[in-house]
Amino acid sequence: MELTLTQYQEQVEKNYRWNFFWMALDNMMFFFIFMGLSPYTVLPYYVQQFTNSSILIGFVPAIYILGNTLPQPFMARFLADKRERKKYLLVAAFLQRFGILGFLFLSIIQPLLNLSGTLTLVIFFAMLILQNTASGFYVPAWIDFMGRAIPRRKGMLFGISNFMGGLLGIGMGALLTYLLDSYPYQQAIQVIFGISFLASMISFGAILSWREAVPPQADAAQPKSATHNKPLKNKNFASYLIFRGMMVILEIGASYYTIAALEKGNITPAQIGIFTTIMSLAETMVNPLWGWLGDKKGFINVVKISALAGIVAAFMAANLSTLTAFYAVFILAGVMVSGFQITNFNTIYEFSPADQIPSYTAASQIALSPLSGVMPFIGGALAGAFGYTGVFWLSGLVGLAGLMGMSFFVKNPKMKKEA
Repeated sequence: MELTLTQYQEQVEKNYRWNFFWMALDNMMFFFIFMGLSPYTVLPYYVQQFTNSSILIGFVPAIYILGNTLPQPFMARFLADKRERKKYLLVAAFLQRFGILGFLFLSIIQPLLNLSGTLTLVIFFAMLILQNTASGFYVPAWIDFMGRAIPRRKGMLFGISNFMGGLLGIGMGALLTYLLDSYPYQQAIQVIFGISFLASMISFGAILSWREAVPPQADAAQPKSATHNKPLKNKNFASYLIFRGMMVILEIGASYYTIAALEKGNITPAQIGIFTTIMSLAETMVNPLWGWLGDKKGFINVVKISALAGIVAAFMAANLSTLTAFYAVFILAGVMVSGFQITNFNTIYEFSPADQIPSYTAASQIALSPLSGVMPFIGGALAGAFGYTGVFWLSGLVGLAGLMGMSFFVKNPKMKKEA
């Protein structure tokens, strides 16, 4: 029996607290899984055991970025006329976990059967492509489902779950260090993949627990937006993507602050662990503040403050060399990364009409994710040409231009909706 609009809204409200809890738990597990299957550390390390090819190793983050990005427009188009969406989300989530199970299975059978390096890599990359392509189909459905199921206080949900997930991530990082230091690689990697798979199944259990309220058919009183599936026709959103894209260059700095600190100051390599801990703690601790501020004043303000923190960090790294200064740099970098992370999806809810969330999500991810992926390579070329100080000056200035542009030319979509 189809629900009326009033009945649908009542059903959403009835399920609100239940869905809030299970969606927060799922988001917490993401951090734990990501640390164990990091495309920037753990997985490249695994590939390195079977090849010296820098190209193959570089494929890992490339597949992560492209796999998570390219399927999104297709999923957005597919979901456009679907009222029941959880079943499609579950299929994508299942395939994600099948890929993770493949990593675990491969890590067990490879030493037992003495698989060749070539065959191991073929299986590994097949699982990697499956997992990340499934993620690309999953993200628009997940964001859309959350937009429907959590009509308010999304910032609090992300703030709390990112905070708790950040603590789990720090714990997972310490566990990774212990395992890789204390056990042979083949044993350590099996435990790492096993823990990641277990966390993914806890996440899957949370997803299964989500309750879907199926909306009524759109009628004349609820027409679809005229620019359906064309988010770039929203000039305010298009301007936001341009200036947010300029801010991506601030991520270059986060990649080179450690190296610059070692070169510029009288700093020992032992400080690397302290820098990492400081940045991780800063990322984690500020999440509840970002969630509260985003809910109250709009997440575009979180973007601006985060960019300002990144700009100050870049200019400090360019001009200062003391240990205390670099502690401040890593705190500010953590604040920036945390703010950018929590706003990646929350800004979508503020810019997008309710019926276009998958399309807006896809447009945002396609515009920004590839930029984040190529920035380390651009940063490396710039560092070779101008040195780290030049890179920090450039990233700070371009980031400042992005902040100024967003401040003057992009209207706060939350305030605009509430007006």
